[in-house]
Amino acid sequence: MGLMNLLFGRQRVKNASALSGFYSGELSEWNDIYNGGGSWRYTRKGGLNGGGTRKVASLGAARAVCAELARLCFAESSELSCADKETEAFLREVFAKNNFSERFSDFAEKVFALGGGVIKVYYDNGVRLDFTTADRFVPTKWDSGEIYAGAFGSEVCANGKNYVLAETQELSGDGLIIENKLFRENGAEADLSEVYPKLAERTVINGLDKPLFVYFRAGTGSVKQCGALGTSVFAGAEDTLRSLDVVFDSLSREFILGKKRIIVPSYAVRGDYNENGELKRYFDVNDEVFEALSTSDTDDLKIADNTGELRVTEHIEALGELLDLLCMQVGLSEGTLSFKNGNIRTATEVVSRNSRTYRTTSFYRRLIAKKLADVAKNVCLLGKMAGELSQSASESVTFRFADGVCEDDGVKTERARSLYSSGLISRARAISEIYGVSLDEAKAMEREDFDGNRK
Repeated sequence: MGLMNLLFGRQRVKNASALSGFYSGELSEWNDIYNGGGSWRYTRKGGLNGGGTRKVASLGAARAVCAELARLCFAESSELSCADKETEAFLREVFAKNNFSERFSDFAEKVFALGGGVIKVYYDNGVRLDFTTADRFVPTKWDSGEIYAGAFGSEVCANGKNYVLAETQELSGDGLIIENKLFRENGAEADLSEVYPKLAERTVINGLDKPLFVYFRAGTGSVKQCGALGTSVFAGAEDTLRSLDVVFDSLSREFILGKKRIIVPSYAVRGDYNENGELKRYFDVNDEVFEALSTSDTDDLKIADNTGELRVTEHIEALGELLDLLCMQVGLSEGTLSFKNGNIRTATEVVSRNSRTYRTTSFYRRLIAKKLADVAKNVCLLGKMAGELSQSASESVTFRFADGVCEDDGVKTERARSLYSSGLISRARAISEIYGVSLDEAKAMEREDFDGNRK
């Protein structure tokens, strides 16, 4: 039994039938495309034999655009701001132990691909963070903007058997109710102690008015079956992704079909019978025997090169245009995914040069910062319950992305040099902009350089 079928069959899910169709339909398709699939991934074989299909070569543009967005939105370190030092020290310790920076980068890429994801906070010899992809989480209660209850599914293997652990979190008058159930791969319920002897089947945490998970939404649109769920960043761009793979497959085939072809006269073809009694003809390139031929037409004796010209430039140009179109569809500026420019640019330089990319990433950063603050508050709540954080510690947490992410040093240097060359700013002002020092310090540096050169 599939993980999603099990969750929908065992949990009280609002609008279960329609929501189940979304998970088996659109979400499954986005996940397939992200992993290099798609309905266009196989095509009919050509040739005399006919029949059958072959795998289309894929450019992997869907994964590339999600990775680029994750890199642009979380390439720089974020600034954690707390009301008191105790809370800040505790949060930094928890995030460090959970390898937050490395794991969140991968998580953000999946959020962009699948439209959302969940970070769950739990306690196991310390406060832990669980990063759950959208295909392993089902909301059970929600409104148009927030999810108040949900079910998590995780596949585990223990004692040579496959299991599914289903966890639900739901608010009630008593607080937060957490239930855990274990199922075998055929859907039959198993005893929880078979795999998790220390895990309680039902836990009630009093005093909580929200679940211990935070849903991260890609922010590009909502799912009609559940307004709180988001859509993939490449939803609606499937035709462009298909065209990219068609062109890239054609480019790959160009080198296969465009192999060197030599036309030889029939007299130069030899033949041998294989083990099946079939005659296999070949041209022996090492044959240097002189032969007398009864022909006066010299054209009959020539060996001609009939190799076709490779259409590489046309394919490269088509790929570039389609990548620019894909960038437009996902909110990035033209050239963000270009492979034609050999100059390597940092994430901040890309943002600095492209206003559309800057607006898109700024929008996503605001969403991410707000949700990370909610995660941090859940960490503080659980830390207080576990006695690892004092009750008087503040839960006020703010995440900010470093201001330097908005502009790359190379861009600032280039602009300052251009303004100085045009006579619009002084040399001291240019030094101030390039090195990030005050104008007085820049003037002192200018004087030192002048004295040194004079000597």
